[in-house]
Formats: sequence, structure tokens, C-alpha cells
Amino acid sequence: MNQPIRDHNPTKPAMDSALSQKLRALSLLGIAMVVVGHAPSYRDPAAASDRSFDFELIERLFTDALPRVVVMMFFAISGYLYAYGHVGGVRAHLRKIAARTRSLLGPYLLWSLLGLLLYLALQSLPWTAAWFRNSSRQLVDKSFAELAVVWLFDPIPYQLWFLRDLWLMVLVSPVLLPLLARFGVGTLLLLLVPHALDYGVPGPGASRLMTGDPYFWFAVGAFFAVRGLPTKFDTRWAPLWLGALLSVAIGRSYVLATGDWPVDAPFAATPDLFWFKAVHLIGVPALWVCYDRWLRWMERPFWIGVSSYAFFVFVAHEPLMTMLRKPLAKALGAGDAMHALQFALTLCGTLALTMGAGALLRRFAPATFRFVCGGRG
Repeated sequence: MNQPIRDHNPTKPAMDSALSQKLRALSLLGIAMVVVGHAPSYRDPAAASDRSFDFELIERLFTDALPRVVVMMFFAISGYLYAYGHVGGVRAHLRKIAARTRSLLGPYLLWSLLGLLLYLALQSLPWTAAWFRNSSRQLVDKSFAELAVVWLFDPIPYQLWFLRDLWLMVLVSPVLLPLLARFGVGTLLLLLVPHALDYGVPGPGASRLMTGDPYFWFAVGAFFAVRGLPTKFDTRWAPLWLGALLSVAIGRSYVLATGDWPVDAPFAATPDLFWFKAVHLIGVPALWVCYDRWLRWMERPFWIGVSSYAFFVFVAHEPLMTMLRKPLAKALGAGDAMHALQFALTLCGTLALTMGAGALLRRFAPATFRFVCGGRG
């Protein structure tokens, strides 16, 4: 995400500058879409649920369908960067694992602890307890051992699951990369099965570890790097890819807008499973091709400069966003216009606060900025 962390490998070949810029721009786009996807009021169970069908269809398209594509692109980019120029061997693996431990596990543990402490405070103070006490993230009555499980496996800033699962993928890379080098597409087809069925590794907390999405898309990116496959494709097909992506994304939005299954229903038991996976399988290659056709403007100096704060925005936007969304959703009330206003205010307010805090921290305490971002400066 954002700039790759150097793993101090002097034998690693230099990456093509155009590809490097593309990966950085796509990471920025992905983080922006993650923040967009977390902003709507339907993520707050206490908010009014009176949206019209047309409004919900459009809202779901731009907050819960298209953003999913770039999240999976994150994993593919991370797999590619990890495997690129990897010479194999125990020392090389240990060096890379150590580098990713600093850049992934370090920020994960730090920001998970900060989110935990913040929520404990919000649920303990009399004037905020009513807002932040709920059955799913109730913390004040948990034991120390239960809080430790939340810290390590079920972070309050829920976006951190990406860092957690990505680091776990790094740990299994000494097995994954040789399999990709030897068996290639066969390994990907094998991983495609649990991906399609949404199987994952049960964790000690409420969430699963390494669901079917991260390990498959990490492997796809690593496959291209391990095999030295070309990463440039004919952009003449971009309109067809875009049409296919919009078709499955609208299909998923329709299913979500009309869905009536319980919130706690297993994902694999809902009609959304097919559309969710279809958005991934079509969307990732579609985004890769369409970027070269229509999104190269993201490599302009302004956006490259903004990307320096992308990781900070990613780790810091929750639970800040929840703290903004809850009072806004209650104050603005019901109706499509109010839901849209709440979304805009929550999104813009979160971006302004996190970007501002990141800019100040980077300007006046650059060492601290690098520390909380896992070495990214």
C-alpha cells in the first residue's frame, strides 16, 4: 500500500518506472475507495433505514460494489511487490518477512491498540457511553484476556484486517511462492475453490483469518512476479471490461438493495456470495486494463504527493469516521437527501481531519509519522 517498504535486497532488479507509478496510483485509488465505502449511514445500525430503492441501488454501487474491486487489487499488488525479484532461499525469506513485519504487523498492533483504548474511553465516559455501547463491540465488561483477543485478532479499526491478513500471507509465502513457480496456474485454480466458496481460517476472535479473498488475490499478484509475466494489456478491450464490471457491480447492488436476509447470516448462505465473487473476478482485471485507458491522470505530481498520506489515512480513518457518522446520522434524520448529506459530511470531514493530522505530523514530527506508518515516510 502506498510506497513499498524497502527490504534491503541489493540483488533485486529495478522495477519499470511506469509500472511502479501505476502501482502507487492504484494504491491511492484503493485507499480512497475504502474510505468511501465506510462512510454511508447504512453501516450504523441506529441510523434510519428509509432509503428509496433507486437511492440505495446507486449508493450501494459506489460504496459496496465498486470499492470491493480495489480492495482485492490491494492484495494482488502486495503479492506482486513481495514476490518481485525474490531470489528464494531461507535468508531471502527471513529478510522479507522481517521487513513486512515492520511495515505491516507493527502498524497493525499500534493502531489496533489505539482504537481499543479509544473505544474503551468512549464506552466508559458518561456523555459518550450511550453512543458507543452496542452488543457487537461492547468492551467495558470484557476481561483482560478478551480484550487481548480483540487487540490481536478483531481490531476496533476494522480496516486493519487487511494488514493482519497480508502479514499472514507473508508468513506462508515460503510455501506459496515455490508452488506458484512449479505448478503455476494449477496453484491458482486450487486456491480459487476456497475463494469461490468463501472459506477461511477460523480465528480465536469473532472474525476469520485469511478469508478466501486475500490469499487468492495475493497469489495472483505473486504469480505474475514469480513467472515474470507481462503486465501490459491491450487497452482496446477496456470498454468491454468496463461494461462487464458495471454489469456485475449493478447486479450486486441490486441484490444488496433488495436483500432481506438477517445481518448475522453466514455470507456463503446468502444470494450475495455469487455477485460478491463475480465483482472480484471481473473487476480486478477490468481495473488493471481500464487504468491504462482512462486513469493515467492519477500519476500527476499532485496525486503522487497526496499518496504520501494514503497509508496514514487508511489506518487512522476508523474509528474516527464512526465518531463523525453516528451524531450526523442522528441529527440529520431520514430521507434520501439527508442520507446523502450525511455521507458527504462524514467522508469530507474524515478526509480533512486525517489528511490534516498526517500533514502536521509529517511536517513537525517526521520520525513519529514514519513510525506510526510502519516506516513509510
